[in-house]
Amino acid sequence: SWKLHINYVTNNANRMLGFLKRNFYLAPSSLKLFLYKTLVRSKLEYAASIWDPSTLYLVDSLEGIQNRAARFIMANYNRTASVTSMKDNLLLPSLAHRRTVSRICLFHKIYHHIPQLKSQLIIPPYFVSARLDHRHKVGVPFCHSNVYYDSFIPRTSKDWNRLPASLTSINDHALFCTSVANFMFPVL
Repeated sequence: SWKLHINYVTNNANRMLGFLKRNFYLAPSSLKLFLYKTLVRSKLEYAASIWDPSTLYLVDSLEGIQNRAARFIMANYNRTASVTSMKDNLLLPSLAHRRTVSRICLFHKIYHHIPQLKSQLIIPPYFVSARLDHRHKVGVPFCHSNVYYDSFIPRTSKDWNRLPASLTSINDHALFCTSVANFMFPVL
């Protein structure tokens, strides 16, 4: 379980957010947003494609930091104010969505650009439907435990297989990452 690591990351990000709240409370929203993205969110997302939590309470603890940051950036601490609308106005997608895109982009890099890792980590599919599946479909490993089931390879293999063929066939990594982000979350 990544519980200890995620607790460490959230504590570290909370300390940085507290520092920003104490020292930049009078700053304009654009500066607060920039500071959040560079100093706090970067801590929350460092190598997150590997430790992306699947349990709801860990996901909520990470998202809670972004919710508090949105209130700080907008300088709106009213309890009845919608944090979701604040995040939409600031164009801040949820951290879970960003981690999903990050996981799929890392998987793409392994699949298309690192053949040594591809041969060791990615298994061929058990069955490929000519009508429903794309030619880049991968096998999802059999998992004996929930810990392994929710780890990077099995979880991302399922996400990869759900992508359309037009995306999985893109070879350029930067173009793929942009395309998958737009495909999964077209609003932002």
